[in-house]
Amino acid sequence: MDTLSVVILTKNEESRIRSCLESVKWADEIIIVDDFSADQTVAICQEYTDKIFQNKLDGFSQQRDFGSARASAKWILRLDADEIVTPQLKEEILNVLRNGTDCSAFEIPRGNFYLGKKIQYCGWGFSIIMLFRRNKCSYDGKMVHEAVVVCGKIGYFRNGTLHYSYEKLADHFTKINLYTTYDAEELWRKGVRLYIFNYPFYFFIKPILIFFKKYILMQGFREGVRGFFISALTAFVVFMNYAKLWEKQKNQKSKS
Repeated sequence: MDTLSVVILTKNEESRIRSCLESVKWADEIIIVDDFSADQTVAICQEYTDKIFQNKLDGFSQQRDFGSARASAKWILRLDADEIVTPQLKEEILNVLRNGTDCSAFEIPRGNFYLGKKIQYCGWGFSIIMLFRRNKCSYDGKMVHEAVVVCGKIGYFRNGTLHYSYEKLADHFTKINLYTTYDAEELWRKGVRLYIFNYPFYFFIKPILIFFKKYILMQGFREGVRGFFISALTAFVVFMNYAKLWEKQKNQKSKS
């Protein structure tokens, strides 16, 4: 039977990490990569594993690669601290470990919850690569919205995780502030620059198009007020990405 390492990123997750750890305590090893939590996150994790590493977050690809490099099992399951592996998914994973497969990775559905309700629309009903062979995959280097680069065949699971990413609006705004900082850095690294002539597109047209895509084309309206919040705040994220890029440009000019 093949072995499994679970790699979890944490940062002040004392209210949610126990449920996550309980759902994967059957794995061969659990690896925690903690961004210097100031609450009881590490203490709770110590009840489940002694493989806890503290590392300053400098982009999610880097943080996940840091954890994967410390895994010893043949397979890696990447999880967020606000995510739970269901019993049905556990059985699918164990079936792969017991019986083998010619796949190098598996996409797993995510049941994303927002303000207490599972979201089916707004583009939130998707699968991502979460289970992969340690020596066949790596992360793509993006600071946010990182993806697994796979060398080999990709399989698909029917059952998935429960992802409680935003229990209250404050959680959403906290992540917006973090993610937009990294998104702006990514835009800067790619050479995107703002000028007076493209302000209308980046600050006005693009956010509106994103809202239209989420709320109308992806049928966010079917989620009621939650769908409106998700669509509007996604548009706000786009605006803030370029606002922070503008701020970075301004600061760079003042230094030169």
